[in-house]
Amino acid sequence: MSYQGISIREVLDKINANTNGWYLPEVQRQYVWGNRNNSEEYVCLLLDSLLKGYPIGGVVIWDNEEKIPFRPFLTDYAPNQFNRLVEKGRWGESKSLVYDGQQRLQTLYSVLKYTFNNRVLHYDLRFNEKESGADETGFLFLDKNEEPKLYYIKMTELCSKKGNESERIELEEQLEPLFENKDLKLIIKTNLAKLWETFVKDSSKLIAYFPVKAENPQVVNEIFRRLNIGGVSLTLSELVLSKIKSKYYDFEERLWALSEKVKEKSDGIEFYPETQLLQLIYLLVKGTIRVDDRYFKDSDVDLFDKELESIEEPVLDFFLYLRETFSINNADIIPRWSAVLPMIVYLVNRNRVDKNYRWSDNYDASHKKEMKSVYRYFLCSQILDWNTQTMVNEFSRLAKEAAINQQEFPFENIKEFAVKKNRVGDLNDSNIIWQSWFALKMLQPERTFNFSKSTPQIDHIFPLNRGKLNENYQNEVDVLWNYQILPAGLNNFKRAKSPKEFLLTHPELKEKFDFLPNLENEVWDNHIDFIQYRKNLMIKYLEERYGIYLNS
Repeated sequence: MSYQGISIREVLDKINANTNGWYLPEVQRQYVWGNRNNSEEYVCLLLDSLLKGYPIGGVVIWDNEEKIPFRPFLTDYAPNQFNRLVEKGRWGESKSLVYDGQQRLQTLYSVLKYTFNNRVLHYDLRFNEKESGADETGFLFLDKNEEPKLYYIKMTELCSKKGNESERIELEEQLEPLFENKDLKLIIKTNLAKLWETFVKDSSKLIAYFPVKAENPQVVNEIFRRLNIGGVSLTLSELVLSKIKSKYYDFEERLWALSEKVKEKSDGIEFYPETQLLQLIYLLVKGTIRVDDRYFKDSDVDLFDKELESIEEPVLDFFLYLRETFSINNADIIPRWSAVLPMIVYLVNRNRVDKNYRWSDNYDASHKKEMKSVYRYFLCSQILDWNTQTMVNEFSRLAKEAAINQQEFPFENIKEFAVKKNRVGDLNDSNIIWQSWFALKMLQPERTFNFSKSTPQIDHIFPLNRGKLNENYQNEVDVLWNYQILPAGLNNFKRAKSPKEFLLTHPELKEKFDFLPNLENEVWDNHIDFIQYRKNLMIKYLEERYGIYLNS
């Protein structure tokens, strides 16, 4: 069977329709276009291509009544939104499953009927194609609650029209205040006619679709694999995921469910299901963080499903540990997430030997002593960049071996391997600043920062810009020992004020700072003395809390 033509109007009517509707098979990846930094630009170009009659690629669908899991298309799109399976009782109904073309169809469905990142698509009827550049279009997005100008036509309203001539005439009458200028009148009428023909009427068959003939899902899944082979349309992770979902249809939903539990347990950390969480499982099963469908065997499918079932408790324990021990509630605090994976590998395997083993709720003396090796690894791996694929793989192997034998986290063995790979093996007062944000968070573990309003900032207690004409001063104060993480508002309020004068004027704000001498202490009178005083306190804290001894 060859490709057939279908209008945009017919497509919008078919998507998620109750009878013979177009839906998504579970093997399909989630929608990714909306996560691009320049997603609105991509959307506008897609719509402009349709308006100009350019091809946008075909759609491959399978009409069937098979009892297989499927998902609806999203309506209002928001970043990282997950569309879940329909109710199981509907799996055997008549439907068409989209095996190629999801990204384009989802984009059209959201922007022409609903919202996209809480914004609404419009068209500027004044747009003059003859005077525009190659990638310029008349399409633009406005905030959902923003009142558009008369010459901005809302695409969701346009696409809600039935296509009657009376509707078109009524729309033109609403635009009459713009027709005083004859040249502008011609442009507006021309644009409106093109929009009407393209997006409202069903006579223009602008989208090509290919209905697949197949007897079972296995045949169609093979077609899907071949359509996406080479990792062009799908990433390697997505190809692995599609293989697992062909047998365990709910695998992706369970990934997302665990990811949501992580976010809840950690008070906000995003541990992405289709990348980081899948990568962790790949590491546990295959011994590498390189996710590659070429080395993914059919026998691995059962192992991945079993692994996902068993890792929930230790994974949640790890993120609870981050929250309770360091008040880490945002992924941006941790610069090297790959280096974190061996820690989780250790917890997963230790938990298999001892179901009661925890990092988050065991604080007896022996446990505290044992955790020193974990602390040392955490700080060193993040600050010293122990995060290459080879290193993470070997660290995880060593961690697994130690966990199975109920030994403490193998920091020394890991350090030895890192040094062999030409990495710095020890922290010192010079390299600890390589990841100053992370280092400061370790020095301020009791403080929780609010990322929802504005990102916390690093403050120079002795302000950097007080010495604009003194290069020596700037070099002397631009060091870790003079840094403090502060809420953005407080940092902006403090600005370049003398720290002692500022705190004398606002004594209630002293509690926002750490490792400060009393205001009567004479070290406040000299920035070098102050920094040395604070450095001594901070180094002592690292030694006592984490067993970290900085080499000079």
